[in-house]
Amino acid sequence: MVDLAAVKLAFLFLFYFRQVDAAGEVLTIGSQKCKRNEIFNTISLRCIPCEEQQRGLTSPDAATCVCAPLHKMVKWDGAGSPTCEKCPEDHDVTQDGMDCIPCSKNNTVACSSCSASEIRVERSLNGTLNSFSHCLQCAPNFIPSVDKTKCIRCPLIPAFENCTCPSSSHEVLNKMYCIPRAQLFDFPDERSTYTIEYSSGVKVDSTYLRENLRLAAYQCKLKNHTACQAVANMCVMVMFRDSYRGSPCSFFRDAKHIPTSESGHLPWIFYGEGDAQTVLSKKKIMSTYSLDSSSKKNILNLTIAKFAPSGQLLGLSPATLDLLSLCSTSWGNIRFGAHFKQDCEVPAKMIFKVGQAATFYELYLQYWDKGDSVLYALPVLILNLKDGARYPNKESDKLGWQLVRRFFLSEAVSGVRNKPDTEGVSEIEETKIPVVLQYAKSLSLKIRVQSGIDIGRVYPPLLTIEYAELSAEQLKNNVMVPLHVDISFESDNKLAHAIEVSIIVLSVASIVWAGIQTLSYSRRAGKVGVDHATLLRLMLLTCGRLSDSFFVTVAGAATHTFLFYKGQSVPHMLLPGPYEEYLISTYVIVAFSLKLVEIAHMIWHQSSIDIFLMDWERPRASGNLPRPQVNGSSTVPNTVPESHKVSIWRTYFVANEWNEIQTIRKTSLSLQLLVVMLCLKVFGWEDWAFAVPDSSFLSSGLTGLSPSNSVCRFALAILVYLGVYIVQWLFLIGVYERFFKNFIQDFVDVCSMANVSVFILALENFGYYIHGRSVHGFADTDMHTMLGQLQREEDDLVGHRGLLPSTEQQTFQMMIPSQLRACYRKVMAPLALSIAPSSKRLSSITANRKPLATTVDRSVQAYHSMNKLLAAFLEHALKDLDYEVRSKLFLESVLDMEFAQTQDKGVLYIDNGHSFDAVLFYGNEWTLLTFDLMLFTFIDLMSNNYLLAAIITGLVAEALVFIRKVGGRKNLAKKTLIDERFLI
Repeated sequence: MVDLAAVKLAFLFLFYFRQVDAAGEVLTIGSQKCKRNEIFNTISLRCIPCEEQQRGLTSPDAATCVCAPLHKMVKWDGAGSPTCEKCPEDHDVTQDGMDCIPCSKNNTVACSSCSASEIRVERSLNGTLNSFSHCLQCAPNFIPSVDKTKCIRCPLIPAFENCTCPSSSHEVLNKMYCIPRAQLFDFPDERSTYTIEYSSGVKVDSTYLRENLRLAAYQCKLKNHTACQAVANMCVMVMFRDSYRGSPCSFFRDAKHIPTSESGHLPWIFYGEGDAQTVLSKKKIMSTYSLDSSSKKNILNLTIAKFAPSGQLLGLSPATLDLLSLCSTSWGNIRFGAHFKQDCEVPAKMIFKVGQAATFYELYLQYWDKGDSVLYALPVLILNLKDGARYPNKESDKLGWQLVRRFFLSEAVSGVRNKPDTEGVSEIEETKIPVVLQYAKSLSLKIRVQSGIDIGRVYPPLLTIEYAELSAEQLKNNVMVPLHVDISFESDNKLAHAIEVSIIVLSVASIVWAGIQTLSYSRRAGKVGVDHATLLRLMLLTCGRLSDSFFVTVAGAATHTFLFYKGQSVPHMLLPGPYEEYLISTYVIVAFSLKLVEIAHMIWHQSSIDIFLMDWERPRASGNLPRPQVNGSSTVPNTVPESHKVSIWRTYFVANEWNEIQTIRKTSLSLQLLVVMLCLKVFGWEDWAFAVPDSSFLSSGLTGLSPSNSVCRFALAILVYLGVYIVQWLFLIGVYERFFKNFIQDFVDVCSMANVSVFILALENFGYYIHGRSVHGFADTDMHTMLGQLQREEDDLVGHRGLLPSTEQQTFQMMIPSQLRACYRKVMAPLALSIAPSSKRLSSITANRKPLATTVDRSVQAYHSMNKLLAAFLEHALKDLDYEVRSKLFLESVLDMEFAQTQDKGVLYIDNGHSFDAVLFYGNEWTLLTFDLMLFTFIDLMSNNYLLAAIITGLVAEALVFIRKVGGRKNLAKKTLIDERFLI
């Protein structure tokens, strides 16, 4: 058959163009239309006549000749025109046109057409031509087929007389169902019945609802189970809205409860209103699960029932992760206790392909109970479910939740607009692409584990789904669609309660301890009452103690949870839930903020202490005095001037040594961070942070498939950081400082060799004293003499270095009399301003920037006056200012407080040999360690990146060292009366 459009185009050629004759030169005008006995030849573009036995058609194609009326087809080879033969006068052509047959038995009656209820019978059942043709009446409930060759059963259900549907009381649906209008009262044939209002606000007159809703609703009333399943699916399509007339969900208004029997015909898709709390707290699941990877009970066997949109049950199958998610994943079974999280992007057309099938699901938990396989129905929480103007399932109050049973991942059938509505719309909508496609944007399965005597059992898992929509334009552009799926486990542990109780107890203890420290500060600062400075000090000390309390509490809770979670086989404890994670993160942030205040206060305090370097050296008269030899066997005359001034270079040397040790720490932070990163990143210990309860997780092959848990990361960071720190501390303190180099002890030795003592006042009346008076009486000498002095000390030929005779105690804590402090301030008063502007180096530039002569004189005078004052005090040479040396009482040591009254007499307390490091970084290692650890964990909590946390921690530590060095350098120059230009 020639294409209709081609024939029409040929007629246009005939009408508008002229044709070339056989010679190809003479043109004639073609006619507009072929005659009845002609057909149009598409080769020659002209009408040609049919044979006499044939008749040309005037049909739209007019392409072939057919047999004329009362002619039968004798031959036709499938090409060209058939060969026809005229039937006898008393015969008619059969309906297939292949034979001639008499019209009746007597062959005299003219052939006539059959009635509307009759068919024409020409052949027997085996195809043999009958002797004549006749009309046959169809039996009741049967009607003639379209070609009048057979009787077919009346397609109307139910069938009425003459196969008609009374239009006055009934309505025909889908061209075959005759349904009483009274049965369709709740589902009127109105636009509102078929209109779906989506979350985006788009309203669509759904073709699918028009074609299926009313019929399925009627059949469901007749207790057709498949039809009821179809209505349930349509209820899911409209997001369970039943607030309008004609809603498919109206069928289930009286069935919003757990079915009590199996005799009902309505599927169970709604839980009772307000029953969410009860449903999620039931203990009917009798299976016990294990965290042991080798146990058969470590798999959560979920089963899923699948339904076609028409209501047919497609079957039951295991609900693996790749079936529950539109994201592709290599995880199959759901392991008990193992968290799962995946974010992916898929093309819109892939979601559309899944949505065309529009499979609906119901989720079950399968387990064995006394040898029987049991399926426990699991609830579903649809966040998009709307009740009026509110979304109850998005609220935190579970009493307002509406749990359901059925869901879908993607459906593209409800959003196809009804055909009459396609007039004037875009071409996209005319191609059966839905105006709106609904898909599961986020899918979350939460399993809550029981505790107590029911350990290892679970409450009903809850599947939470949030749907989103795609427009036809997005489908056309095949945009990438973000999706999310996660599985989490929670337990009834009281972690949050334990944290809160511990925080309260430790906070009270911290405040009390801060109060004791403030009292100690008040006594050391000479405060008589409580003033603003005391209150400020209390606040600052409280910040530090609360910071430690908060961090120790949450660190202990996280570490305890992490170790139990990774090491247990019976689920005594699982990872904390979102609230506990939020609680831990919040306390880490607060602890870090408070620690930042403590660090700032520590640096300010250390950079503002009063310090003075006392030089015990005295001018020595010249003479032929023997010079001590290294071997002590000979002397060499040494002639020096009668008198000379004492060199300042020893004091400068001690000052530079002090400047260097101000930021020395007990451990190396750079080494610490390097080893921590080596363990976490290179050795792969970071994988332990994944939420999988497996002590052999590093080799389990699940890396990257389970989410990294914030509590696990926090606990892992603490364990690795502290583990590396302890190893480093033990090596440096136990080995390196003992056998190689101890910066603090070396400084004390330098003071002794330089004959310089260090007088430190950290507070008004409290400080530290380093006794550096040389046992040789002098130190301003040459190398040969100094080496001889060292040899004499080794040979025990001189006295001991201690302040008290026959002792080695060189370092003390001290409480000085208030009168001595007053004298100290009086001496330093003329030098309230800096001694001089300084340059970073001594050069010709500084020659033009010399300090004023008066300032230099004042500085030198103050230096000598202070040196004499302190030397006299320490030598008990002042009548009204004296001191005693003693050990602290046990309670004084515990409370770090002095009970003695020092208005008239000072006290030097024997210390551990390095108490003065309290004004250095070295003596505040705990504060610096906790700050570094808090900063490291804080950055990781914010960024989920250990490497970034290490980098920022290192940079911040270097910044603190720089600030401390600059502040300490300026303070040292100012308080020791040494020109800052001499500090290297």
